[in-house]
Amino acid sequence: MENWSLLSLCVLLGLTARWAVSLNSYSGAGKPPMFGDYEAQRHWQEVTYNLPVHEWYFNTTDNNLNYWGLDYPPLTAYHSLLCAHV
Repeated sequence: MENWSLLSLCVLLGLTARWAVSLNSYSGAGKPPMFGDYEAQRHWQEVTYNLPVHEWYFNTTDNNLNYWGLDYPPLTAYHSLLCAHV
């Protein structure tokens, strides 16, 4: 019975946290064309997947650094590449 109570408490806390987070809008909501952190992560995956490594951090015709340019260390860029492959 104790395990059941612990599981119920964890599920209730998880649902409460999700409900509380859903009360607010996401970062960048209504701010085109950047649209916040989700768009940044999506764009970094696109950049790392579609461009050669030597172009990730440089402004080119295929990589506009003014639009969510990759501005984190290379380990983070490789993580974005891994996520893009998944």
